[in-house]
Amino acid sequence: MAIFEGALGLGVGFLLAIALAQYAKIKLTKGWQLLVASAVLFLSVAAWSSPAVAAYISPNIGLLREAFEIVAWLLALLGALLIVYEGLVEIF
Repeated sequence: MAIFEGALGLGVGFLLAIALAQYAKIKLTKGWQLLVASAVLFLSVAAWSSPAVAAYISPNIGLLREAFEIVAWLLALLGALLIVYEGLVEIF
């Protein structure tokens, strides 16, 4: 059984990866900053999905939540590609 599932798991996982990268003294560049932004967006999506919050907001907020989730996925993809590119540039 997973402790964190869905957007909450992704947000916590990205933040954990960034913390471990900083602990390992990896140079945190623009790609890592995009992953931080993606993690924050995933955590906000998870907060909007919780039952306590969903009871107080209108059903139309679902579209906003989905838009934030799409932006978070795009930032995660772009950040991962930038990290790979910068790593390859350092090697070669």
